[in-house]
Amino acid sequence: MKQHLHTSKCVYLFYESPDKDGFWKKPEEQKNFESLTFKQKVGYEFKLWKSAMQQAMINFKDQMVTGPRLILHEHQLEPVWRFTGNPEELKKWIVSTDSDHSIGHSTAELCFTQYSKGLFHGFLDTRLPSDGRIKNTGFCNAKLLPSLSPFCNRKQYNWDLYTHLVFHIRGDGRVYSVNLHSQRHSDITQYDTWHYFIWTRGGPYWQYVRIPFSKFFFAYKGRVQIKNENVSLNEIGSISFTIADKISGPFHLEIDYIAVEYDPSHIEETAYEHYYFDQMFH
Repeated sequence: MKQHLHTSKCVYLFYESPDKDGFWKKPEEQKNFESLTFKQKVGYEFKLWKSAMQQAMINFKDQMVTGPRLILHEHQLEPVWRFTGNPEELKKWIVSTDSDHSIGHSTAELCFTQYSKGLFHGFLDTRLPSDGRIKNTGFCNAKLLPSLSPFCNRKQYNWDLYTHLVFHIRGDGRVYSVNLHSQRHSDITQYDTWHYFIWTRGGPYWQYVRIPFSKFFFAYKGRVQIKNENVSLNEIGSISFTIADKISGPFHLEIDYIAVEYDPSHIEETAYEHYYFDQMFH
């Protein structure tokens, strides 16, 4: 029997492989790091630790000055993401399609418009591969990578005080899925996701989209669950946009900003029925 040396608490029996964040691609920074010698790696890690300690102290001082937010004004928007035209912003997103793993022919990319807005565009192709295994295909996804702490731990958004997710976008008349990805401590919950849809208008005009968190429905690995679970507003780690409307053709979605909003008149906890079972089915 082959023995394995573990440097972490993972075991093969129950361990879930790390989230790919779409279809995971090895970044150039990691490739460069792997090419270094052991001595160079130690020196590089020490520089990162020193920089992380400095940033952690700055963050701690800022939190002590600002303190927790306890009161919100009505319809106050809290920005989550905004495109400004900085090239570094594109590194915070990962774009994936069915063609990345040879399960389709779609293409997509994320770039800037001439007005420094984000543009998610490409060609959705529903043609099946010729291997005879794939029966459904055609999707493109753009995911905002989780923000990291100074020591590269994934941070969670705390939206407990907010009621809506708000977008300022300009679409092409197609339907896009908005996905909220959970960031919990257990690896088995890393595929817990909440979904809703954006029906874009098309044409030259921008539109504001307000989606109550109560409208999002729960899915695991893309499969809607019978026992719906409300959005865990303090455990969201990332947001993504997906197009998979089974219509072959070009698409484009311009994104200005993403924000959360507090609306005191919205008291709905969930828009869907909850089902409870005396006995769990396995």
